[in-house]
Amino acid sequence: MKQQFKKLAIVAIGGLILPFMACKKSQTFSNDSQQPNTEGNLKTDGVTAWETVLWDGFDNQNTFDSHFIKTGNRSDYNSDICHYDSSVPTLSSKDGKQVVVLTATKVNSNYYKSGHIKTYLTFKPGNNQEYRVVSHIKLIAMDGSNYKGFGQTYGAWPAFWTVNEDAGVWPKKGEIDIMEAYSRPGDSQGRPTKFASNLFYGTQFNSNLLGTTCERTYNPNPVSEGWHKYEEYWKNINGVITVTTRLDDVDQGTYYNSSNSNLQLQNFGPHNIIFNLCVGSNLNKNIFNNNQINLFSQTMMWIDDVLVQKRSIY
Repeated sequence: MKQQFKKLAIVAIGGLILPFMACKKSQTFSNDSQQPNTEGNLKTDGVTAWETVLWDGFDNQNTFDSHFIKTGNRSDYNSDICHYDSSVPTLSSKDGKQVVVLTATKVNSNYYKSGHIKTYLTFKPGNNQEYRVVSHIKLIAMDGSNYKGFGQTYGAWPAFWTVNEDAGVWPKKGEIDIMEAYSRPGDSQGRPTKFASNLFYGTQFNSNLLGTTCERTYNPNPVSEGWHKYEEYWKNINGVITVTTRLDDVDQGTYYNSSNSNLQLQNFGPHNIIFNLCVGSNLNKNIFNNNQINLFSQTMMWIDDVLVQKRSIY
């Protein structure tokens, strides 16, 4: 999603990966992985049980604060009119679930306040190891006291992704967009609302070599409404790296580091997990017409649980 990174203050925790205490909410995720893929003779012969590395059911503010950094006081990399405020991410009850709410609201035509969170946790699969990242997400808007579908908004750009946000790194450590959406009904250039997964990579700062070759578009109907399950599987079998994105338990895209000369998955990571709700885009991106933006009273990203697991492959 992000195509330019400015200097950031990254909070480090000793060691690359830390285990976390589970929240009270019971986990609602299946432990089933995607079916083993035999492309390139990479059929998995055996795996250990999944080990939970991070789990947050968002029942507890203290636990949430120990897992996530709430970004504040900066604009989005791709939209100068979208400003992240650390007061925006809140815990709330929605649809009978305990969730994180990221809310985008208009302050004036050149300033929209919104939310961005990322994990302290960073991760990258070692040799013969696989990681799994899962979350359930709902996108929705409100017009006063009335709910509106996300597909009725214009100019909202939510995303669930993993990346290395160190200054001057992107896209040399890769980026995996598990879900990003562009709400564009009635767009003046005729561009439709779109949901997709995508990968970015390049050997030089701020220079992506992949274009849209790794973009996999999700059907916008019914993805634009209701709750949906999004997943990333990232594994390393004797140096052959595979990344798979999934929507509602169905594989959407699978990528190997040998399948594209510009896709060097061995150089991906370590990554943080990010959820954010961008609004609009800069002129050089030409993703939205900022004069058309319509978020109604507010547009929201509801995040119900995040799970990170790892296992060994043999």
